[in-house]
Amino acid sequence: MEQIASFSNLSDAFRECARGKRGSIGYQRGMFANGEKLLRMQERLLAGTYVWGCYREFVVRDPKARLVMAAPFMDRVVHTAIHRVLDPLIDHQLYNRIYACRKGKGTRNAIIDLFVTLRAIGQERFVMKLDVRKYFASIHHEILMKKLSEILPDQSLTNFLWSLLRNYPEYASARRGIPIGNLTSQLFANFYLMSADRIAVNALKDNGSRSGNGFYFRYMDDMILGGSSKKIVMDATHATITHVKDELSLDIPYQKQMPIGNAPVPFLGFLLDHTGYKILSRNRGRFEKTLRRLVHNGERPSLIAQVARSHEAWRDLNLVFGRQ
Repeated sequence: MEQIASFSNLSDAFRECARGKRGSIGYQRGMFANGEKLLRMQERLLAGTYVWGCYREFVVRDPKARLVMAAPFMDRVVHTAIHRVLDPLIDHQLYNRIYACRKGKGTRNAIIDLFVTLRAIGQERFVMKLDVRKYFASIHHEILMKKLSEILPDQSLTNFLWSLLRNYPEYASARRGIPIGNLTSQLFANFYLMSADRIAVNALKDNGSRSGNGFYFRYMDDMILGGSSKKIVMDATHATITHVKDELSLDIPYQKQMPIGNAPVPFLGFLLDHTGYKILSRNRGRFEKTLRRLVHNGERPSLIAQVARSHEAWRDLNLVFGRQ
């Protein structure tokens, strides 16, 4: 808690949250007498009297509808301060092929690494794809806190993290669920499935190399299990699903267990096999819709150009693949 509540950490967290938000009311209010506000925040964090604000809710469709909870700006500063301290403790324990919300990872690297792995193993492969049902809304608070207590160097955050988990009334009463939209939720969601990662990796005998006989990829709760032996992959799949259900209180229903075999693998908006890739048409349509919305809303040209460049880099992987 002392590291999280240090004035330097809170100041750095405030600057991180300010990126791209300088026109928001929350930022402008936070900037007024900023030093005094951060000092009061520090005092309340250390005294255990910090009170979380209420979430603003809205629905995004990408393509399925998701309820996003947006915290007040100064709460997001605290989320970032927590993330800055806990992320190094958690990230180095994660398996190398976990790609969501990690520095040096992300969608692009996940796609490139999966393609190179598929190309190395060739057509004689068997792949399973798993997806946890309503993952963020299903994360069990007590299990999460027990796992966090095992890696934290002290218990100074226990009550504070409990207050964060219980800040959304519906999730507090259900004793499960973390808000989509919190930076801390991304970190906790990556961490929560770490034991399932170990089960899958060990069962697949995945040594982390691109030429290994078994391989495991995860982007948040989307899991890819593959290898040259169908039996080994199916055994690993069964062990992973059992662990997720019995130990993590999550559900991977039958309709979210996709046996792909040696067919192209759908992953993160792409369809990949050992010969190449193509973009799923729905993702191309989503980008075009986003661009039209930005233009219609009169967003600044620099933002529109940035979005277009980002999509172009995400989409055009031919040169990257050609260099492997």
